[in-house]
Amino acid sequence: MARCARPYWLYASLLVLLLLLLSLAWLAMDVHRHVPVTRHAVAPQPKVVYEDDQVSSTLRVMESPPHAVARHARGIALILDDAGYDLHAIHRVLSLPYPVAVSVIPDTPYARQAAELTHASGRTVMLHMPMEPANPKYQARMNAEFLRAGMSRKQVQHLLLGALRQVPYVAGINNHMGSLLTTMPKPMDWVMSVCRQKHLFFVDSRTSKDSVAAIEAKQARLSWGERRVFLDDGGMHDMELAWKAALRKMKREGVCIVIAHPHTDTLMFLEHHIPKRDQKLIVPLITLLHKGDVS
Repeated sequence: MARCARPYWLYASLLVLLLLLLSLAWLAMDVHRHVPVTRHAVAPQPKVVYEDDQVSSTLRVMESPPHAVARHARGIALILDDAGYDLHAIHRVLSLPYPVAVSVIPDTPYARQAAELTHASGRTVMLHMPMEPANPKYQARMNAEFLRAGMSRKQVQHLLLGALRQVPYVAGINNHMGSLLTTMPKPMDWVMSVCRQKHLFFVDSRTSKDSVAAIEAKQARLSWGERRVFLDDGGMHDMELAWKAALRKMKREGVCIVIAHPHTDTLMFLEHHIPKRDQKLIVPLITLLHKGDVS
């Protein structure tokens, strides 16, 4: 009997199919090795901007008292900066059921009226003295009222005394901008000498982590303080968080100075979003200052 012919075509087809499958598997592995792994990028955190000056977000809430000394009074003090542009905002602030110090920028349209209204209400009037910032963008916006690096003692004192003549009833000063000038001991010493001459306190707005303003005020034996929280770097939610941070600092350290600005959202927050139990913790600024020997 003749043998059946071997189906060589079948073996050849199977071999071709096997080689094809191996080729496809190798290609898939090679593509996998060369395709980059997609990683989700973490969005960069925006810088916090306040006081018309760019400052590190770590300065929004100061985490430790740089120049702490013992004080007996406890509470939160509020300063409203940038007054002098909007009298309606001043009326709203002065209608609040708790104390607020009002800091007025000289050479603003309503500087004198804002100071007079504040004084008549029994609140503390402050001078919000413009000082040179570090950011070139904001340096370009300075006007003739700014204290600048490179000025002589006579120029600094002349400008500061002129600003005090524009804003009546001033009890103390804090810096507007000033992230450059407040880091310079000599100009700050000259500022404190005027404060001493005029029997004024000084509050460091702390627009720079390297500020020496509080140190110079202490050395000049003035009554002085430091901003601990900026209230209004963002919207309502951010202000809620900032206020809670102020409460924590007050409970931990006894004292917290908070700075706010006459923005629409800020005024609404001050009017409607501070619980009455917290309002009882808000005290006049003067009671929370480190005491000097100038009266």
